[in-house]
Amino acid sequence: MVFSNIETAAHTWLADEWPEHLQFRTALGIPMDGEDILNHMVVPRTDQGLLSWAYVGTNHSATDRSRTLRLMYKNPPLYKNNPPHVIYPVGVRVQGFVDTCNLRPLGNWKRGSPPSSALQCIVLSGGAGLDHQFSQYKAAISEIITYIYRCLNVHRPTSEVQERSTIFAARRVFTKINARNCHLPSALGAGDDPTNDSASVETNWKVLDKVNVGMFVPDDVDPTDGAFVSMDPFHLRSGDFVDVCLGFDIVSRGSRGGRTVQVHLTIDHILLVCG
Repeated sequence: MVFSNIETAAHTWLADEWPEHLQFRTALGIPMDGEDILNHMVVPRTDQGLLSWAYVGTNHSATDRSRTLRLMYKNPPLYKNNPPHVIYPVGVRVQGFVDTCNLRPLGNWKRGSPPSSALQCIVLSGGAGLDHQFSQYKAAISEIITYIYRCLNVHRPTSEVQERSTIFAARRVFTKINARNCHLPSALGAGDDPTNDSASVETNWKVLDKVNVGMFVPDDVDPTDGAFVSMDPFHLRSGDFVDVCLGFDIVSRGSRGGRTVQVHLTIDHILLVCG
């Protein structure tokens, strides 16, 4: 996923306003001062800016017909090796402290429960004395979600607008199997499902991908250089400071009273910054 960064009113990245030991800017390959910042890399904070930045379009390759809508970049980055029909869904980077998380391979799913409701999730908070930075993240994300509802000419539910002290994001564990993905192997590895419970639903549902969790290992000579390494999500603990890329899950269903729309935050990747 191509990610964007949230700015403050003073046009500095919020990622740079955390205490120095928590900052994680150069490790993600973001241009340094003096280099060009691509348009998609900054989240606009005005209605006109959002309008020229992203739109709600149809993802024709979606396997779930209630989730064919995606928030996409209007001026996506150009990669030479990608064909012109490739879509670029919007992703937004935020940082915060882990409040709670359940990133087990099967999430909250238990044998006998509906696979469609199985989730992995993370709850982020701002931490003591750092509420300003975190409140700016929440405000920007709320503006994007409101923009999505406006694009669809649907009123945003009042319950969603209410202020929350945390950011909740989740991702679905299972994918519905159909003719286009039935040949794909399960992403579960050895030890992910020791009792093989997922076999009971694999005819119709399968785990086709897992959440990316990693950490940055700095170079001994140059701390801004180094490598990303995968880590077991079990190692994430409450209080860890993480960098998370969030996506927007748009659920649209028809009903007797008309169309209902819900927008949820999803998890693309999680990187441990300071544990």
